Amino acid sequence: MNAMMIHRGPDDAGAYVDRSGIALGVRRLSIIDVQGGHQPVSNEDGTIWAVLNGEIYNHTALFEQLQRAGHEFSSRTDTEVLVHLYEEYGDDLVDVLEGMYAFAVWDVRRRRLLLGRDRFGEKPLFFRATERRLVFASELSALRRGLADRADEIDPTSLAAFLDLGYVPGPRSLLLDIEQLLPAHRLTWSADHGRVRIERYWRLPRARSASRSSTALMEELDTGFARAVRSRLIADVPVGVLLSGGVDSTLVAAYAARASAKQIRTFTVGYEVGDVNETHRARHVAEIIGSDHREVILTQQDVARRVPALLAALDQPLADPALVALHCVCEFAREHVTVAVGGEGADELFAGYPRYRWLALSSRLGASAVPAALLEAGARTMRRTMPAGRARRVSEILQPGPVVDRHIGWVTDGAIASMRTLWGPALRAARPDFDAAADARAVIARSGEMTTIGQFMALDQERWLPDDVLAKADRASMLASLEMRTPFLERGIAELASSAAISTLAGRRDKHLLRTLLERALPELGGSPPKAAFRVPLGQWLRGPLRPLVDSQLAEGRAFAEGWLDRVAVQRLVDDHDACRRDCSRPLWTVVVFGAWLDELRASAA
Repeated sequence: MNAMMIHRGPDDAGAYVDRSGIALGVRRLSIIDVQGGHQPVSNEDGTIWAVLNGEIYNHTALFEQLQRAGHEFSSRTDTEVLVHLYEEYGDDLVDVLEGMYAFAVWDVRRRRLLLGRDRFGEKPLFFRATERRLVFASELSALRRGLADRADEIDPTSLAAFLDLGYVPGPRSLLLDIEQLLPAHRLTWSADHGRVRIERYWRLPRARSASRSSTALMEELDTGFARAVRSRLIADVPVGVLLSGGVDSTLVAAYAARASAKQIRTFTVGYEVGDVNETHRARHVAEIIGSDHREVILTQQDVARRVPALLAALDQPLADPALVALHCVCEFAREHVTVAVGGEGADELFAGYPRYRWLALSSRLGASAVPAALLEAGARTMRRTMPAGRARRVSEILQPGPVVDRHIGWVTDGAIASMRTLWGPALRAARPDFDAAADARAVIARSGEMTTIGQFMALDQERWLPDDVLAKADRASMLASLEMRTPFLERGIAELASSAAISTLAGRRDKHLLRTLLERALPELGGSPPKAAFRVPLGQWLRGPLRPLVDSQLAEGRAFAEGWLDRVAVQRLVDDHDACRRDCSRPLWTVVVFGAWLDELRASAA
């Protein structure tokens, strides 16, 4: 199991095995206490053992607190605070942790295991519980090596969800009987009775207030964000910043430059084709803050070489094409640093997606007394008179229909209906029980948010953020043996964002609070940059360097041979995409990602 995760920890490996058959294994990427931080770690008498994937940012303060309480330490590693916190607080130790983590604590005397995952799901944790046996790992590939059976049976419902959304929503995994421990959850298991208990230990407060002045909010955000960035810079190895030139990464870079005694290093990625290159913006920011800035260009040849290997290396498929560019820049940065700081989480916490305001407008129109026929007439006029992209969006919000369905259509590029036509006989026969809109409504209903924007932010925080954004950041960075950190997910920053009125977060512009903070921090920019997603020229790639990968999947991919996908239907998409009749890059990419992953799964089981 450890050997399958050497990319997560190329520097060291360790294991603890007791006479009852309990085993803990760990791979280590040495960040804190490089020489003395070997894992697993134990307390003074060896009755409590712990392993950790990730970082506990407040470990120094916890270390001092525990020392005052009489605990003795043998290293400076953050992992060691876990065993002493467990002695002090038991399962409630999660309440005092600030960090990104998946950990296990084994209590020898009580023959009891505690697993914990961080509040937003920056670090993954998979498990399978059967009668009197629990197996867990940071990645599906490693977990499978710890099972007596092959554990390679696809879960049809999870596959349907993946084809619709491009990711597998937790607690599911793509394999039957293997689950993900959800963010902000802990799991306990007893070797004596074999029962598993899972509970949530934290929720993001939903107590928004319009009474707080914007000035007070800004001051608190400034102080808190500076603290969060400083904590993410703590390491005994070189640290850099991934800089796209957008609001989030520019803020991180600006505060990191201010906090660092040395010149910071920044890294960005660009492309030789397409119109989504943002290297000029990153270069401009780097000049202003005085960073040691480096760029890598992802060429067509790089794409053809990199993508098949990257998709085969994923423990669970993820159809976010930005994974390719992010892995490229992580691999490039790893030549110079061991830790990189990024801007993940800002959009979901600070209302960064323009669709939030469009959805709010759609909701208001749906609740109005305007006749549907009049709205439809307005939609036709918009399509004739406005620029294509904006006209399409305005036209869509004028159409009658549930706002949740509109959201699902937008975030999937309207691909769900077309994805269902790609189902093969095996998937159709399984009748998978997944409805993206129903799932979204359930998440929104339990969020407690009162406004449309707040509700869809809560949905993204529970689904999109952990299962796509953070999964992408974790896999892209760890496959390059680079640790990724984000200050926006610091507990204090997240709770501050959740206390702000929606009108403050999403007023006349998206991400208003962060834009104002950036304008204060870097007035030389002359205003905050426009919103730009981390995009890649996927359409061109699928017609160019990735076309052989598409062809090989159609010719001999296991996804078609096993009946999960329909070869004829996918070929029609390829033909339409090649002829530029329509952009089919989203469904084609999803097919290729699943197919490459499944081929590797079957090859590894052979």
